[in-house]
Amino acid sequence: MLSHASHIARDVASGKLSALEPLGAALGNIDARNERFVALRTVDRERARNDSRAVDERVRRGERLALAGVPVVIKDNIAQQARSNDAGRRGGIAAAEPEDALLLQRLRQAGAIVIGRANMDELAYGVTGTNPHTGQVRNPWNESKHPGGSSAGSAAAVAASMASLAVGTDTAGSVRIPAALCGLVGLRPTPGLVPSHGVAPLAPSLDSPGPIAHNVDDVALMLSVLAESPSLASAPSDTSIDLASVRALALDGAFATVPTAGVLDVVANAIGALVGLGVQVHDGRIAALADGPRASGPIIGAEASFVWKTQLAEHPEAFGQAVTGHLQKGATLTAVRYLQAQAECRRVASAIHAAFDEADLLVLPTTATTASDAAEPGPQLVFLALTVPFSLAGTPALTLPVGLVDGLPVGLQLVGRPGSEALLLRVARQLEQTIEPLRQGS
Repeated sequence: MLSHASHIARDVASGKLSALEPLGAALGNIDARNERFVALRTVDRERARNDSRAVDERVRRGERLALAGVPVVIKDNIAQQARSNDAGRRGGIAAAEPEDALLLQRLRQAGAIVIGRANMDELAYGVTGTNPHTGQVRNPWNESKHPGGSSAGSAAAVAASMASLAVGTDTAGSVRIPAALCGLVGLRPTPGLVPSHGVAPLAPSLDSPGPIAHNVDDVALMLSVLAESPSLASAPSDTSIDLASVRALALDGAFATVPTAGVLDVVANAIGALVGLGVQVHDGRIAALADGPRASGPIIGAEASFVWKTQLAEHPEAFGQAVTGHLQKGATLTAVRYLQAQAECRRVASAIHAAFDEADLLVLPTTATTASDAAEPGPQLVFLALTVPFSLAGTPALTLPVGLVDGLPVGLQLVGRPGSEALLLRVARQLEQTIEPLRQGS
């Protein structure tokens, strides 16, 4: 199994390990597993090897690199110099990018080794990793299941040890959903904390890039680089944050869809563990959460249609039938309907923000069910109903694996006030340490 990012970075930075060694392990796993799981669209072996040699040389020169030698994959909607940014569309249409996305520049500066581009739902318009151009991404816990999306390949690649870290993007839950369904930690940061420059948009008012990793420490380490905020790397172990002073509201209803009994049982056990850590947990509900999906639909539809209208008109052959239908429908939305949706969004956001008058954290399942069959994934609502309200509110949200139902992972979602990433990371790590680690099923 590929080592965790923090371990690789420590050993490469100390000179104990060459950056070529973790790269070799990652490439070996790609060779053995990518055909099964369809996680990566492209793999840049030669560039990765050259970058690994360069990292070793930078370490010898005394540079301090936070992600020295760590194998990373990026979602297929992130700009990479001299490559097309296809965003899950058919290849051969988009022009080569003139420069790396800003977040990718930060990863390279920190010594990360970018080894490939991860498959995704086309344009990030989906939550099951289904793509007519690149195929169905599979869940490494059970390859008959989907991994969630739209950052499907990002999560599947980490879960299958093809990379130690991945970057995804989250509009309605597209980092949190696949991280939860693949037994990983994923974070949607406060909007603007991680730069979106060079990331192909879906709905610009809601999009947010974020990290996916095996554990909380690795998410914190990657976030510290993406956000250019070194202190975030030590947030999980920050003992100045006293858990006994943390107030949490455990949300037990008013969702747009009802979580399964199995998910609720696992989440209840995790909430009990939070209580055991000293967190002050009270039950509650936010009635407006149920309106989140209805508010988000027209916003995403209208903004996506506007963003992609020119390319759809010029290259309709590059788009799949389902996405074309979504974009065409979005183009029919009136300004009045869009503004109504924005008003609904503000109402949902206000209700969520008001909850922080009596709590520091909101706690609830990440998804209403575990991963469903890839062949028949079912309604998207069961996967995004519990994530999209917090996208509308602009609050940071972290998903942490807390157990299994029928051999498939369940995620617990921790939500904080804007700018409270350090608190989320601290609480999540303490909870992570009290729960028996999930064993990778691939």
